[in-house]
Amino acid sequence: MSSEVASSIQEKVNEYSVLVAPVENAIRELQLNRGMLRARAEDEIHALSPALAAISETLGISVLDLLLSKDREAFLREAVACAALPVEVIRDRIVSAAGAIDGEHLKALGLPEATTA
Repeated sequence: MSSEVASSIQEKVNEYSVLVAPVENAIRELQLNRGMLRARAEDEIHALSPALAAISETLGISVLDLLLSKDREAFLREAVACAALPVEVIRDRIVSAAGAIDGEHLKALGLPEATTA
């Protein structure tokens, strides 16, 4: 390869690096903002529903991942199966956090088995 071709190739690589740097910075900023938005939404959902907060904390799952999943019951079953705690402990924690009204909210969210894990 001639030095002229190599120089042209290097020039294109340098040009690409200069052009892609702002894009990569924007992607990092968007990812950071998405993470902050996700954390805020999770906190707000936890404040609205102590039962969802208990499910999230007890099973070590994201409440947003749960609520955005196509099959919430399957998501919960898998989370319970992977949990380090016995099912009875999980159930007790959720039931004690849920209360009657929050239990109804869980059912309305498509989580009919949530209070019986």
